[in-house]
Amino acid sequence: MLAIIGHVAKKELRQILRDRRSLVRILVMPIRLTFLFGKALETGDLRQIPSVIVNLDDSPESNVVVTRLGEFDELKIERTVSTQQEAQDLLAHGKIKAAIIIPKGFMRQIEAGDEAQLLLLLDGTDNTSAPIVEGVTRGVIQEYNTRRAIKDLSKRGIRQDRGLTLIQRVEVQREIRYNPGLQYLSYVMPGVIGLTLQLLTVMLMAISIPRERERGTLDQLMASPISRTELILGKLLPFFGISLVNVATILFVADRWFGVPVWKGLPLLLGLCALFVLSSLATGLLISAVSRSQFQAVQIAVFYVLPVFLLSGAYAPIEAIPDYIRPITNLFPLMYFCRAVRAVTLRGAGLVQVWKDLAILAGFVVVFLYWAVLSFRKRVV
Repeated sequence: MLAIIGHVAKKELRQILRDRRSLVRILVMPIRLTFLFGKALETGDLRQIPSVIVNLDDSPESNVVVTRLGEFDELKIERTVSTQQEAQDLLAHGKIKAAIIIPKGFMRQIEAGDEAQLLLLLDGTDNTSAPIVEGVTRGVIQEYNTRRAIKDLSKRGIRQDRGLTLIQRVEVQREIRYNPGLQYLSYVMPGVIGLTLQLLTVMLMAISIPRERERGTLDQLMASPISRTELILGKLLPFFGISLVNVATILFVADRWFGVPVWKGLPLLLGLCALFVLSSLATGLLISAVSRSQFQAVQIAVFYVLPVFLLSGAYAPIEAIPDYIRPITNLFPLMYFCRAVRAVTLRGAGLVQVWKDLAILAGFVVVFLYWAVLSFRKRVV
């Protein structure tokens, strides 16, 4: 059996090597995708949000607020406009994401001891930038109120340090473990690695059997004494070897260019990647076994990869998915892969912490391969 699988694998490998352009794409594309996704998601922080300020009061107090707002990197103050209507027009045309309006009489209300309010006009079509602008503005106003309170206490003869003690609120001391810089890329890089590997392996394997069928060589293989299992495994092995090369290059790029610590837990990471690649290849083989043409195989593969991209927790926490949809995430190997890789790279987890994810990935490999063999038999018979 092993000899027959080896012969099928050599035949498949010859076909791959014969198409030099496709081979180069297979080897180069993972590096390019890792660079592209990694650079696009390197910060994860939304900065330079285009905004305008409408300073209708134009007083010393309002100018203090305007100056402080301009010091935050999260905001990009395009300019100061003179009317609220002008700011609304800019917002309606999508030229800005936020308008901060300081009403006329702002300083007078403060000096009278009345409540002074700022108006924020936010673009709700971008639900990410709106809360950031609001948070920055609230922080500036809180800081401004603290300074004014200290000044008022100083006028009453209370020292500045004593005044600060009197108005100081309770503070929370935070201690962030495992990703102290809260780097978004460190969180999302396992998803980048997993999705890059899965895109290539699923797509390549999905078209393997339909390609043989369209070329007319599948009937020749079926007429030979090769069993369905030997044919499936023989087709899988060359792509598995190529995928391991891709794993090595992707991990190298992740470590050298993006600072993801892969070397400390490298043996465990390689095991995780190998099992995940096998599960992806088995998924592609299953799609290939039930497809009549390459076009149909690509369609099914796309419809599989899209929900995986959205529901596997690769780029956002699983907890952000609604409760009634969340059980579906358990059907995707990428979810277990991302969870285990994050544990290894960020928390320094060992085999004891991630063995369940390894076992589940191995289970996916066995189930999908067995399912692919059964489906292929039914299609051929």
